[in-house]
Amino acid sequence: MSAKREPAAGPRDRARARRPGTNPGPMKPPPPPASNSPVGPAAPRVRSSRQPGRPMNRRRLPALIAALVASAALVFVALPGHSQETPGEDEPLPERGVVIEIDSPERSLYKIAIPNLRGSATMGSAGADVVRNDLTLVSLFQVLDSRSFIADLDAEGLGITPASWSAVGAQGVVKGEIRQRGGSIEVEMRLYELSRGDSATLTKVYRGSPGELRGFMHDFANEVLRVLTGEAGAFDSRILFGRRLGPGRKDVYVAHWDGHSVGRVAGGDGVNMLPSFGPGGIWYSRLTDMGMFITHSNANGRRIIDGDGLNMGPTICNGKVYFTSTRDGNSEIYSADTDGSNVRRITRHPAIDVSPSCGPGGRLAFVSTRHGSPQIFVMNGNGSGVRRVTFRGSHNQTPSWCMRGDQPMIAFTGRSGGLDVFTVNIATQEYTRLTQAQGTNKDPAFSPDCRMVAFWSNRGGIFVSNPEGANQNLVIPGGAETLRWR
Repeated sequence: MSAKREPAAGPRDRARARRPGTNPGPMKPPPPPASNSPVGPAAPRVRSSRQPGRPMNRRRLPALIAALVASAALVFVALPGHSQETPGEDEPLPERGVVIEIDSPERSLYKIAIPNLRGSATMGSAGADVVRNDLTLVSLFQVLDSRSFIADLDAEGLGITPASWSAVGAQGVVKGEIRQRGGSIEVEMRLYELSRGDSATLTKVYRGSPGELRGFMHDFANEVLRVLTGEAGAFDSRILFGRRLGPGRKDVYVAHWDGHSVGRVAGGDGVNMLPSFGPGGIWYSRLTDMGMFITHSNANGRRIIDGDGLNMGPTICNGKVYFTSTRDGNSEIYSADTDGSNVRRITRHPAIDVSPSCGPGGRLAFVSTRHGSPQIFVMNGNGSGVRRVTFRGSHNQTPSWCMRGDQPMIAFTGRSGGLDVFTVNIATQEYTRLTQAQGTNKDPAFSPDCRMVAFWSNRGGIFVSNPEGANQNLVIPGGAETLRWR
């Protein structure tokens, strides 16, 4: 069937303007653990006068480490003698957000039934839970309560009796069966659309070890989205983040997007932060008494990008590493090859330029104070075509770029009283507020398919929502900062 087909009553990516925070899904977050403290004031930036290969000034180092560890975003560090312009009178950020209401006539969530997989009580329940969770969190489906089912599941097997499912309001049904083959499993999954009768729209068979079951289920949920919307999901993706471990210690962690398999990436003592996905593994910045350099998870501690001052915040775009450095006495954005060679300065401005983020077509979003207050700009990968894109609010940072259809979107942290998450449509200058009166919310990251946004909140950890701020769910408890999603 054509990947472009959309059923008349299928999922729709639209929302009604109200206020953020309503959760139409059944997910309930676990009790919040101890969380990060809100971002403090900008930390002072140190001009490096050291020679290559020599330790940084040790009298300055404790204060620098404290500033870097305390700063959740590490965005602005002031050079000695550098005075910022007075912030302009930008229009305030929007005060109201939007929400998807499950019972709204303007919002049609696709009603889908997902009974436990047959063949194994334990694995069958766990596998169905993965698909239910994926489809719930993407904010396009209403997963029906299994207590409402009236179908005879044993008699149906992998088939369906359409009348039994339409009677409970289902528009689609997911069926599955696990067959154990020695130490391996075979999993058959089917999607039925009731508008098409009792013939399966989608059938997939997976073979592997029991430990691969979650991956099989994420893949099938991706395929369900592809069939029903024309675009596959991103349920096999991962979220990368920094986490404070204690005084003078930070490290980099990665987890499946739904919060499973949280693992530490960098290891060791000290400060490892500002991570990014890239070739060779996971890239990040490491602070030592020799300064701050850039490395990655498969470099065995080798410095990939080094130099005077601070070298931090790598992002990989079109085969190049873009990063922030103070090597020339000011905070500027540079590029380099992935082996650390061919370092080239991209920005040249007396203001502060930081936080490069890769966008469509190899373009970059970044944060600059060149118009006074911190605002988000975009430019080409060679530094040309610089353009400001945020004109509301006086303190906007941590951009994450994504294309929603043909619309370029940037999610960012904005200061509006406290810290909250916003998006801006670069083409139309339309702003959307995702969080409000919900504590501190920051460091957003778009999912690879742009259907979800992850962000950290002092309500308990990393949340995901739709791009309008609705259906917020806690997926990774604990402290986190500078999120990346791929």
